[in-house]
Amino acid sequence: MLKKKRAIVTGGSRGIGRAIVEELLRDGWSVCTCSRKEEDLIRLKEELGSPSGLYIKACNVGERQSVKNFVDFCLQKLGGLELLVNNAGLLGDRVSIEEYPEDVWEEVIRVNLNGIFYVTKYCLPHMKKGSVVVNLSSGAGKRPAPYWGAYAVSKFGVEGFSLLLAEELRERGIRVYALNPGATRTQMRARAYPQEDPKTLKPPKEVAKFLLKLLNSNVPSGSSVDYNSV
Repeated sequence: MLKKKRAIVTGGSRGIGRAIVEELLRDGWSVCTCSRKEEDLIRLKEELGSPSGLYIKACNVGERQSVKNFVDFCLQKLGGLELLVNNAGLLGDRVSIEEYPEDVWEEVIRVNLNGIFYVTKYCLPHMKKGSVVVNLSSGAGKRPAPYWGAYAVSKFGVEGFSLLLAEELRERGIRVYALNPGATRTQMRARAYPQEDPKTLKPPKEVAKFLLKLLNSNVPSGSSVDYNSV
């Protein structure tokens, strides 16, 4: 059990990210989170009753300077860091590689893959033994997913990044996981599967509860973890 509970969660204004922020706050964590739009973060804080342990700042995780400013802000507010959840991501287009728009490809890779690198790189100097990094992955990053384009490729990258990072941090006692949340009732899922009935899917809060369970588990660092597998 971590003695201090301080977390950074990217993309925390809605969906799974918001659910993780809420669950961590309920569990006594102090949380710093970001979104591209400041108005979304202000709405989040208001809807949660402006909890004293929540800190917010707009950030585009695909832009290095924006990430540096965000991490500096978080560390100033939190005073340290035991948990990093890299959740922010984009879906992009669901078309063939041949038809995939170059600008969309570059943006998805910049946010989904480069963003995880930037946030993690700037957070790691402040993380000590016992800390945890959780990178949100996807089933599309574990097996061929035709017509998922840059999203699938970026999630394959997240899986590889997590494995590499776990090995580099093993001696420091920092655990790393790639977490595949599975089919979840989010706006991104609705865009990917417009014909799907969202009522048949689990709510984001179930993923958030599972993440807390993972933190307190003995699952080896470097594991690629599927929802409800612990």
